[in-house]
Amino acid sequence: MLGFGSKPRICIVGAGFAGLNAAQQLKSSKYDVTVIDSEPFIEWLPNLHEIISGRKDGEELKLSRKRIMARLGHRFCQKTVVDVSGTSLLLDSGDMIAFDACIIATGGLDDFSGVPGANQFAHSAKNVAGCQHIAKVMRRATLGHRTLKVSVVGAGAEGVEVLGEALRAYRHRPQFEFQMIDANKHILPQCAGNLDNAVRRHVDKLSVDFRMGNGVASVEKEGLYLQNGKAIESDLTIWAGGVLPTPLCNASGNEAFPLRQRGRVSATFQSHRFESVFIVGDAAEMPSFMAKEAFHAIDMGRFVAMNVERLLSGKRLKRFDPTTKLQVVSFGDLDTFMVFNGFSVSSSMLGAAKEMVYTLGLLQLSPPTNAKDFVNTLDVFQRSMRRVYLPTLNPVSMMGKLTRARLFT
Repeated sequence: MLGFGSKPRICIVGAGFAGLNAAQQLKSSKYDVTVIDSEPFIEWLPNLHEIISGRKDGEELKLSRKRIMARLGHRFCQKTVVDVSGTSLLLDSGDMIAFDACIIATGGLDDFSGVPGANQFAHSAKNVAGCQHIAKVMRRATLGHRTLKVSVVGAGAEGVEVLGEALRAYRHRPQFEFQMIDANKHILPQCAGNLDNAVRRHVDKLSVDFRMGNGVASVEKEGLYLQNGKAIESDLTIWAGGVLPTPLCNASGNEAFPLRQRGRVSATFQSHRFESVFIVGDAAEMPSFMAKEAFHAIDMGRFVAMNVERLLSGKRLKRFDPTTKLQVVSFGDLDTFMVFNGFSVSSSMLGAAKEMVYTLGLLQLSPPTNAKDFVNTLDVFQRSMRRVYLPTLNPVSMMGKLTRARLFT
């Protein structure tokens, strides 16, 4: 049994956005914090789709978890947690780590919805390696004249951003054909305003086909079958669907639950099984389940850290009340949608603002600590300026794009 020091011991399982923001709120002077994740890097998810168009190479979107934890004065353990009790964690190495409180923020995996062949033949756009592979396949296709049929499964925010970046780089290449597939009849159905028409309008004269209202029944190497029985050719199938919780949250004691089941929690994020364990993000099943938990990951991480502190000091826990957040969905260089509660605003100029905010957010998560880091930081900024800000914000471009800004209600 591993234990450290005399301060209250807090374990955080999963070092994604929720886990890292929880760690940032817990001061090393007051708590002995151990953050556990099987992967050495956190990947900056908001810009992953830009790897497909070549605006990012992917490596600049990977930040060292060990370095982030060292800066916070916490301990990083690159292991896999295989079981959780009310007082300790069991690692894949056989070691156990004792805790006074634990936060599970393990995020999610691709939800292939049980579609046969999807896990084998469809490519994920939820990680750097997946997007790099997609980009490699598309770049290779430019070397020949054979048509490459690219299918994006999922017409939510992720699917629209993936399709947008593919179109940014390849829409004028005659050997590319694109199609978007979703069981829903509308593109971006969760967003206010009729953004379905806005997206379709941008690609009206491009080689893009929308196959809406029929989900995918199976995925093959050469294509896929829809639920209505129709076969569709596809040389590159990109899966941009939802997420499932990681397997850890499906185990309590030694009793396994179905893969889809999330960890049941109260409105305070406290686990129904152990009062010392809190579950947040995609791993949690809230009483009033939020449609896009990951969208609130930063707030959830900070909030659950506050409740852990309250638990350890004997105070009453608070209920999580998610704030209304605006959402920004980019459609390559064709448009960017800023989604509010009840309406949306469209302007390609918003893409530069989004890029600036995300670049600053990435650097804030892992600020430079030495001369080499500072040089790398300047390199990230200059690449963003060259690829995004300058082309978008020059006076001629701004005038044209301002006149195309639209309001959707």
